[in-house]
Amino acid sequence: MAAIMDDTHGIIKHEYDKIALLGLFALSLLVAYLIVAFRSRLLFSDPIPLSQTGLSVSMPSGHGWQSEEQWNYQENMFLVSSLFPRGSGRSTAWASCRYLLSAEAATPQMRFEQRASAIDAVVVQTNQIETDALTIDWARIDIPELNFRMFFGTSRLPDNRQLDIEVGRIAAEAELTERIFKRIVESLKFEDNRLLKAGAEIIAEMKRRGINSFLNNQNRQVYFMITDETERNIGFTMDTIIGSGMDGSTAGNQPDIRAKSQFYKRGRSSVEHITSFQCSNNLDKFVYKSATSERTGRSGSEIILDPADIITIRESKTQPDEKSYQFGPAMIPDVFLDQLLMQMIDSEKKQIIIDIIEATGKIIPAHIAAIEVTKDMDADEETAYIFKLELLDGRGFSQRLYLNGQKQVFKRLARQGKLYILERTSAENIANEFPEYAEHFL
Repeated sequence: MAAIMDDTHGIIKHEYDKIALLGLFALSLLVAYLIVAFRSRLLFSDPIPLSQTGLSVSMPSGHGWQSEEQWNYQENMFLVSSLFPRGSGRSTAWASCRYLLSAEAATPQMRFEQRASAIDAVVVQTNQIETDALTIDWARIDIPELNFRMFFGTSRLPDNRQLDIEVGRIAAEAELTERIFKRIVESLKFEDNRLLKAGAEIIAEMKRRGINSFLNNQNRQVYFMITDETERNIGFTMDTIIGSGMDGSTAGNQPDIRAKSQFYKRGRSSVEHITSFQCSNNLDKFVYKSATSERTGRSGSEIILDPADIITIRESKTQPDEKSYQFGPAMIPDVFLDQLLMQMIDSEKKQIIIDIIEATGKIIPAHIAAIEVTKDMDADEETAYIFKLELLDGRGFSQRLYLNGQKQVFKRLARQGKLYILERTSAENIANEFPEYAEHFL
């Protein structure tokens, strides 16, 4: 009897073990299903607008995806991105949108091949998606041996802009990668505000007239004293611009326009910035050089525009760096900002967007708008025109420019965290305040 009971107990225990094992297996399947369902249930951010462009997009957010949900300026473009998984030292998936300020002339197929070549991948499939506002050409790019799949889309925007979309994943869930890409494309909104086109029209008219036409009866040298919020003189600027024939030179090999500038700010974080500029009268070619000295060391750059409308930027470093961009119709060196305001006054345009080429090689979109003189508390009897300029690179820099009846800038209020006042002055005043430069000026 005991033996029978032992056998019966063993059989029952064995059956319970099988049931427990089946239960554990079922639970594992349920957990796996829930994980897949959780990851497959995509959440996206609210539309993320790019200031003054009319463009917005939603990005993966939540359920392990991490996104700052804002566009960031990086090397002459704007980027918004999401990474997965959140908090991991190495992401297995990512999604990004890049808004390029200066895109090279290339077909979508060329762009696909370039992107695939950059990561040693192959283009497996290409197609096109039409939305209400944009046409997106896209490609599926794979690295089979790494179980990697990426969807890359590109769209040409007005005024030489370009939008690139990229979703990549190192995992077997290829369908999810495509779903994310298509959701991003579906979320895109674009409405051209035509401010960039208005800026391009202003610059085109400047080129047609020729830069020399803006220099008649203008002072060759202009000085500004820089004052901080406590009314202390902390620096100065000096700008010199000479057109062809203004210095008596008629040699055929002389550049039509020559300019130099110097910026100096003293204090614990003193900095000196010197530039030289040469260009043709219609701005179809130029050479822009700069040198900066500060506590952290020296730096410099050279920017060259050739007749093929290609900008080459060379930076002076231990390892020299060189980059090239397509010269866009709304681009203009910051040397000619005053002349651009003159053209805005003549054209009666109230606001525009342009791409300012800084001496450091940065290309930064800027919004410029006219302000009614009667609505500005800092305007005086000399003020005939006021403009507000805002850089759109996220640094928070803006300035108000005050022009007299001769369309000359005589005061600037610059703000980036702190307020700085730049007022027109004489070489003698600069020399008195900064005696270390007296011999240089006088």
